[in-house]
Amino acid sequence: MKSDANDPIKVLAVDDEEMIRELYDQILSNQFSQSSDPSRTGVSGNEAAAANNGNPAGCLPPPQYDLTLCSQGEDALEAVRQDENEFAMAFIDVRMPPGRDGIWTAENIRTVSPATQIVIVTGYSDIDPAEIEKRVPPPDRLLYLQKPFHPFEIRQFASTLAARWQAEKKMQILNIGLESMVQERTSELRKAYHDIEHQAMHDALTGLLNRRAVFSDLEQELSRTQRKSEPLSLIMADLDHFKSINDTYGHQAGDAVLEETARRMHACVRPYDKVGRIGGEEFMIVLGDCGRAEGLEIAERIRKSIGDQGFEFDGEKIRATVSLGVATTIANQTFEKDLLISAADKALYRAKRDGRNTVRAGGLKLEAII
Repeated sequence: MKSDANDPIKVLAVDDEEMIRELYDQILSNQFSQSSDPSRTGVSGNEAAAANNGNPAGCLPPPQYDLTLCSQGEDALEAVRQDENEFAMAFIDVRMPPGRDGIWTAENIRTVSPATQIVIVTGYSDIDPAEIEKRVPPPDRLLYLQKPFHPFEIRQFASTLAARWQAEKKMQILNIGLESMVQERTSELRKAYHDIEHQAMHDALTGLLNRRAVFSDLEQELSRTQRKSEPLSLIMADLDHFKSINDTYGHQAGDAVLEETARRMHACVRPYDKVGRIGGEEFMIVLGDCGRAEGLEIAERIRKSIGDQGFEFDGEKIRATVSLGVATTIANQTFEKDLLISAADKALYRAKRDGRNTVRAGGLKLEAII
């Protein structure tokens, strides 16, 4: 099989559900982002444009995808065998009745096309990654994606894997040339890898962790604090009446408020705390080894930093406030991530109901898993 670094990125998506296959088609042909309406989501103007283009300003241009869709593993394997160009990546559902399952499909595709990067997509919790890695090596070309997925997760996976694929093809070409050229290009590619990894984990507008990254950090921090019998506090924050800022001062002013809000939040937390943007004007802050009192103190510090100082854009004074909900785990008890998020969310809703620009705490004691 052959492929060139400048060819469209060949993507294989295998799923027995027609709706999922259609979703892959929409996402990777940019139909999904073009049909999105930023005014309905609370996302500000510059960010909406970045999402529609698939690459924020200054980043690598979005790849062009050549998508092949299959409903069964046998058809997917035949498509790989028949195509003279290698597939850069394959998204494979685990269970596809009545035919072969996704692990069989991945194992056989790996045999035919060793370089193809495989993403195992599943909504089931009973799969064994260790067993899959034995059947579909190597592990650095095998990833997992949980169903149900957000469309932008597919875009991020595809963009990152495409960049890696293109970089690898460029490396193969450069290795034919002079050693000095190889060394120079390797340095450039390493920087590109770093930039791509950063882009995949961070929000383009604010520079904060994105939704996927901060949720992953929450899971890791929960596991760590529970092993050490330490408390963990979670803050959910939402800018009050943010839409009115966009409507009154324009989307660029809204962007400026979001960027400055992110800066102030970082200034209010500890160096090792995790701050993420999980929606238009919604934020999540993970505070490891942090009890209830300290969590509420940090939340109040954030509230004052945003509400008391005001914002300025293009000579205009803009007032913004924030509502925050705080939930804290109990030492020596185990909590699921979703329960903690739910408790913090409920506290945030109470803060909204109680007049906004305030902090409320959520309880977890009755929801502990003993």
